[in-house]
Amino acid sequence: MVGQARARRRHRRTDFHIVLGLVLLSLISVNLPADAQRSVRGAVRQSVLRPFIEIQVMVTRARSQARNYLTVRAQLDTMLTLIASQRTLAEETRQLRGLLQLEERSPSRLVPVTVTRSGTAGSASVFRIDKGSAAGIARFDAVRTDRGLLGQVLEVNPHSALAIDWSHPEFRVAAMTADGQSHGLVEVVQGQYREQDRLVLSGTAYLSDLAPGVEVLTSGRGGPFPRGIRIGWIAGVAGTSAGWDISYYIDPAVYPGTATYANVDIGLPDDTTRAAREATDSLAAASGSR
Repeated sequence: MVGQARARRRHRRTDFHIVLGLVLLSLISVNLPADAQRSVRGAVRQSVLRPFIEIQVMVTRARSQARNYLTVRAQLDTMLTLIASQRTLAEETRQLRGLLQLEERSPSRLVPVTVTRSGTAGSASVFRIDKGSAAGIARFDAVRTDRGLLGQVLEVNPHSALAIDWSHPEFRVAAMTADGQSHGLVEVVQGQYREQDRLVLSGTAYLSDLAPGVEVLTSGRGGPFPRGIRIGWIAGVAGTSAGWDISYYIDPAVYPGTATYANVDIGLPDDTTRAAREATDSLAAASGSR
């Protein structure tokens, strides 16, 4: 019992001395110059407090990873739900095409590319992409983003290509409304400044009455653009032509200056494309011989 009492007294004296030392160190630190205080704080953080700081960093990282895990899990669940619904839709579409004796739609492949602009005078509507013919890209292929149509390929090299966006004066694309009832040609009307360039849907039937907000898509007719790529939305009437047709301004789905990454729609796989081109050449040769 006596030994235990002496041990407790020693512990109390030790604790008192520790507390007294910390108080004295605090008083001394408060009265030190600013540079000395920074040195003391740095030494304490690198020695006594270092394990605690590392533990705090680990806890923060663990919390961040937990939040990221929950976010990725939610995205994965959403994707699985969409995939499951698409499987049912694909099967229904296949059955309907079989009943109506319709051919399958041409498959499409997308090549991801990076968009780079030179910034030189006279090249405001031209951009470079970092892939070319080696990746299957050819002239006139459509360049698109997740929002809609950006432009088309103009010149192709093995490992790069030049393309134009919709603000280029040579850009044209056959278009239609989302319901397929109205068709026309989309081209750019250039303003005095680049910011004033406007997309216009022309050649639409005079009696068409397209309200603002109607979605405009590529029609896939008379050109290399596949059907169904979003171009933009009707903004208002641009003008009429002698009572025959009416033109509409379009709010573009993609503004050229905002595109950094895009996809090139290279259409059919190589074998199918080759066979289709050979068949077209054969028909042209047969027509010429007649």
